[in-house]
Amino acid sequence: MFADLDDGDTSLLCADADGVVLFLLVGDNMRDDLFGRGLWVGMVWHRHLQSLTGAVSCHAEPVLAPDRRQAATLVILARAGSGPAPLARLGARTLAYRAIAEEVARHGVMTLSVAEGPELIAHRGRLQVGERVACGDAGVAQSLELAQRLTARNIPILLIGETGTGKEVFARAVHALSPRYAGRFVAVNCASVPEALIESELFGYQGGAFTGAAVDGYRGRILQADDGILFLDEIGDMPPALQARLLRVIETREVLPLGSDQAIPVDIQIISATHRDLEQSVQAGLFREDLYYRLCGMRITLPPLRERRDPYALAAAILAEESGGQAALAPEVAEALSRYTWPGNLRELRNTLRVALAFAEDGIVGMEHLPAPIGGWVPSHAPGGGREQLLQEIERQRWNISAVARKLGISRNTLYRRMRQLDIDLPGNSDDEVRSRG
Repeated sequence: MFADLDDGDTSLLCADADGVVLFLLVGDNMRDDLFGRGLWVGMVWHRHLQSLTGAVSCHAEPVLAPDRRQAATLVILARAGSGPAPLARLGARTLAYRAIAEEVARHGVMTLSVAEGPELIAHRGRLQVGERVACGDAGVAQSLELAQRLTARNIPILLIGETGTGKEVFARAVHALSPRYAGRFVAVNCASVPEALIESELFGYQGGAFTGAAVDGYRGRILQADDGILFLDEIGDMPPALQARLLRVIETREVLPLGSDQAIPVDIQIISATHRDLEQSVQAGLFREDLYYRLCGMRITLPPLRERRDPYALAAAILAEESGGQAALAPEVAEALSRYTWPGNLRELRNTLRVALAFAEDGIVGMEHLPAPIGGWVPSHAPGGGREQLLQEIERQRWNISAVARKLGISRNTLYRRMRQLDIDLPGNSDDEVRSRG
């Protein structure tokens, strides 16, 4: 169908039953009409109809499931003034395709369960990236939607957040859901690249530009991000001399590789990130004020994990990802995850769950698999940890196992299993009794 769009004035989109755009094929002459009004993959298409009034004509056809319920919508958009021919042609073809599909389904010539094509699978994957980042936090979801709108208009974004809050993960989700998803996402950590190398790393160089340079030269990270997104992590650590060169790239949209006298045009979207207070750095003369305002088209703050409303949902999602869906969190873990302050944020949470998963032989992560600061147990082989700690708590509760379990926020079975692992017997009971209770 899209092969018919040879005039560039027609676009085609497919949305799911809720109206969320799954894929979008845009004619060359309609990019500003659609992307400029915030319509792209992951958005609800009918919410944008009012803003599109007068700019485009619309033809929508339902896609029905075998039970006759609407499963999706196929929408054809034609640019105002292009005439009715493209819209009518594609509308007729849509009806013809639907009739053929219903005829095939009715006579059983072809199975109804048709595999999705690579394009649709890729788009579904991009939508899932956004869902994983936002998880159950409405504030993060709103920030992600805002970032999508900004990238549609090529407005620079500055991400602010503590170390480990997932700034690069957030930026990658923005790239996946933006009109630039077909371009590359290129990440540069300005703090990790040695100062002597960061200039050639960013801007590239011609062959023989300096001693040790590759014969064929090097296409710098900025040029690698052409038509895509350049993510500058820890931008506050960029050397002052490089700040001036980056400012020129943003202003001129051109890159001058080292050793070259020929500037190369570049089309990039810049997302920067830092855990520093850049305004203070500007006042201290450590960061250029003009560059700061160029990079800070919009400032988005990512919350630390202790302020998010979805720590348990995040933990469950990360655990499912790490275990391939083969592990789960015990119910008593939820309160402990919410109570802990997580100074290392998402990075600490992921590492904690990886370790816990290694100890959870039955695939159920309980309190006993979490490290001591979160409310679990120090491994028994660690100095002063494990058996002595548990035995002291049991003695404080006068060997009342139910009271100990309540105090620790775990089930009796979990407690008995831990006692068996640490070779702790109930007074007057054999080891077999403890083992049978576990």
